[in-house]
This record gives sequence, structure tokens and C-alpha cells, in this order.
Amino acid sequence: MMREPHRQVLVVDDDRVVREILGTALRQRSLHYDEAENGAEAIRLLSENAYSVVLLDIMMPGVNGFEVLDAIDPTSANTPVVLVVSGADRSVLDRLDASRIHGIVKKPFDPDEIAAVVAACAEIRGRSTFETMALATMMTSAPFMAFFKM
Repeated sequence: MMREPHRQVLVVDDDRVVREILGTALRQRSLHYDEAENGAEAIRLLSENAYSVVLLDIMMPGVNGFEVLDAIDPTSANTPVVLVVSGADRSVLDRLDASRIHGIVKKPFDPDEIAAVVAACAEIRGRSTFETMALATMMTSAPFMAFFKM
């Protein structure tokens, strides 16, 4: 049985320390979350649960973040996906489908800002990517997108 997605976050990153930092920031905001240490685990969790926000690392060994994005059920495509990346060169940015990404946050990140962005995304779930970026920027008083696809 799928859990209610209200304020349920999926954290996907192959780095244990990053998952711990994100988990701490989310717990401090009373946000519930699941973690996946790889893309295959993320795909399994996405098939079993509904999430209000997905925090996703793109560069992971094995099943990468692009494959996780492809596995997200199109009927739940309004689930905000925020990429948490250590860097994004042109080749990575060129592969991103802007209509499926609601934001990109660059590592190292401020845990408080991540928690605020997640809370903002959870509140504005179902809006267009542009509306989500604009509202999240207003709610966090910080630029939500670190990169824009050109």
C-alpha cells in the first residue's frame, strides 16, 4: 500500500555522508523521508511509495540519476524532482529535460536551504516547473536553480 505523499521525501545519493546531512536537515523540519543509496533502490522505492519531493543525485555508479528520472511514473510527473549535484558540466546539463526537473542545488549546500526548498516543493506540488521555481525562490529567499538549461 502506498503511503500518503504529503511531506514524504525520497533522498537518492550514493554518498552516505550526503544522505546523513540531508536526513538531519529534513528531520529538523519534521519532514519524513526514505533514502536510497543507489538508483536501483530508488526505482524500487518509487514503485512502492508516493513522494512529495525527490532529492536526486545524477552521477551514481550502476543505475544513475538519468535512469531514475526515466523510471518515474508519468502519472506522477508532477512530483518535484530537485537535483543535488556536485557539479554539472555541459554534457550533464544537455541531457536534462527541464520539464522534469524542478530545481538544481549544487553541493556543498546549506542544509537549512535544502530543508526550506523541500518544504516549499511539498507545498506547491502539482504546479508547473516554472511556478515551482518562482515560488520556491520567494519562500526560501534564495535562488532555487543553480543552473538553467540554455
